Amino acid sequence: MRRAIHLLAAIALGAWAVAGEPPGGKELTNSLGMKLVRIEPGEFLMGCGTQPPRTEAEWKQRDWDEAPAHKVKITKPFHMAVHEVTNKQYEQFDPKHKELRGKFGAYGQGRVSTTDDEPVTMVSWHDAVRFCEWLSKKEGKPYRLPTEAEWEFACRAGTTTVYNTGDTLTPEQANIGLARDGKKKVPTVPVGSYPPNAWGLCDMHGNVEEWCLDWFGPYEPGERADPTGRADGFAKVTRGGSHSIASWSPDNARYCRSSNRSGHLPDDANRCTGFRIVLGEMPATPPLPAAKPPLHERDVQQTAAPREGPDPSKPYFVNFAAEKRNPTIPKDTWGPIFSAHNHFTALCACPNGDVLAAWYTTKSESGRELALAGSRLRVGADRWEPASLFFDVPDVNDHAPVLLCDGKRIWHFSSQALAGWNDTSILMRTSDDSGATWSKPRIILPRHDPDHLSQSCSAFVGPDGLLGLAVDGSGHGRERLMTSRDGGQTWRVGKGDMKGIHPAAVLLDGGSVIAFTRGPNPMPMFTSSDFGDTWQAGVTAFPGINVGQKAAALKLAGGAVLLCSHDTKKAVVGGGVFAALSLDGARTWPHVRKVEGVGGYMSVAQAPNGVIYLFGSRMGCVAFDEAWLREGKPLAPEAAGDDTKGKVR
Repeated sequence: MRRAIHLLAAIALGAWAVAGEPPGGKELTNSLGMKLVRIEPGEFLMGCGTQPPRTEAEWKQRDWDEAPAHKVKITKPFHMAVHEVTNKQYEQFDPKHKELRGKFGAYGQGRVSTTDDEPVTMVSWHDAVRFCEWLSKKEGKPYRLPTEAEWEFACRAGTTTVYNTGDTLTPEQANIGLARDGKKKVPTVPVGSYPPNAWGLCDMHGNVEEWCLDWFGPYEPGERADPTGRADGFAKVTRGGSHSIASWSPDNARYCRSSNRSGHLPDDANRCTGFRIVLGEMPATPPLPAAKPPLHERDVQQTAAPREGPDPSKPYFVNFAAEKRNPTIPKDTWGPIFSAHNHFTALCACPNGDVLAAWYTTKSESGRELALAGSRLRVGADRWEPASLFFDVPDVNDHAPVLLCDGKRIWHFSSQALAGWNDTSILMRTSDDSGATWSKPRIILPRHDPDHLSQSCSAFVGPDGLLGLAVDGSGHGRERLMTSRDGGQTWRVGKGDMKGIHPAAVLLDGGSVIAFTRGPNPMPMFTSSDFGDTWQAGVTAFPGINVGQKAAALKLAGGAVLLCSHDTKKAVVGGGVFAALSLDGARTWPHVRKVEGVGGYMSVAQAPNGVIYLFGSRMGCVAFDEAWLREGKPLAPEAAGDDTKGKVR
């Protein structure tokens, strides 16, 4: 795509492209009525800080991806649009877009981008690029998106302060999501509603985020001229912040800072993001190489998983945390992973026998800083590797990871949320080399889909290749089962509601699906024989679980069903976490054992050698085998505090 834009620009430039000079004049007005101002060459300090934040106070001022600040030279002039592209202007290119105006409002903020003169939203990065190509062809001039460096240079307009308005940004100066009185929340407003910066550009802070040309990636030290980002990645940079309020913050100014870097998947058309255009020759500087892979993706062996392990006839149990062999994050780590809060886990045994774990890492569960951390337990190793970044789209809440492996391929599912963990798209990516490399993430259920959902919770794969993904509904309602019969290319959302959050779903041998959920006491269990279109409600003999807890369930290789949950009533194993084994499809539970060393939101996987791994919040992890489980005693009749007598009813 970048090469095509460059070629188009070269053709359109004509004689003045050779001279390297854009059309004359400080201001231009194009055929759509857009006003553009000339940005002269210059240099500036791009980013903020010499290293990632080391304290919470530093983190509140800047993010890890803004460092190291480095000198950048812009060597050629270009023209930039005074305003963000409006609905009226964009719809001359795509008239059908008018159907999307105001349709997907912000949580608590009303309708977004409804009028002709408000900035266009619900446009993907690809849409924005196609608009520039259309306008270039229409006028015979080289229009494009700005590079990230051009954007920050133009936003700063010669300033070195936090914002181009100084070190503060108020509702009187920009649309940061609050009315000018600082009280009522507001969505988008007409472009140019606030004073321009020193170079005549409006809404460089707030209103809507703006797509840039670059792939997102970390900065490198050293002076650069006309940088063009990274050669590859999975998120495209957005800049400027928007009207959308971060749920833990009184306003959105933090994300509107001149140096702040945000981003979205290129296919993510959303209510927060629009764009503005530039007119000028594409910089010839080659992009930086793709960023170095994180620790868990390096030197991954591609041999078959070993089938031999601990003697399956003898009980086996390891508590990695007790022996300080679990994953670790150094104290006072403030991005891209965080030592403050690590929760909601995912786990799978890779085709090569390694065990891969992921979880979300953050300061606040509803914050935009929330990313996914990961760690690998390699075959033959006795300890997990230190945690490293597993996945992150900058300034998007990357919630709720789920990992699934069919022995050949790994699937990673998670959420892209714009309002805490709600207003969510569900994404998927895959790996065919045990997690050494991954496909580009793809949105499989957009947030504006009529069947939109929230957090992915658990997944299974059937012998015929059927994929199942159990997902929470928005606002913790409408829990659904998504299924795919073509390897994840297309997905169907079941019609039935499990009516209980965080479902731990298992596919039984007969083709029915069972799901254990968080909710009332006793723990609910739902059964579906039509892959989620209808559910039969029942209860288990186990106590209900509470806030901060999530059960994990798995059908083991030998056919038994394993349930790991919390003994909230201290009636199963005296409190803490238990593992229960059923030999008859979750009807009775003859083997129940207390599990030390793990808790919170749990996930479970079994390796080809029979070892079962249970991973929990705060990076606790244990391993055991079925022989250890079978030493457990039958469930006591009074476990759930009623007369269930160890059976589902």
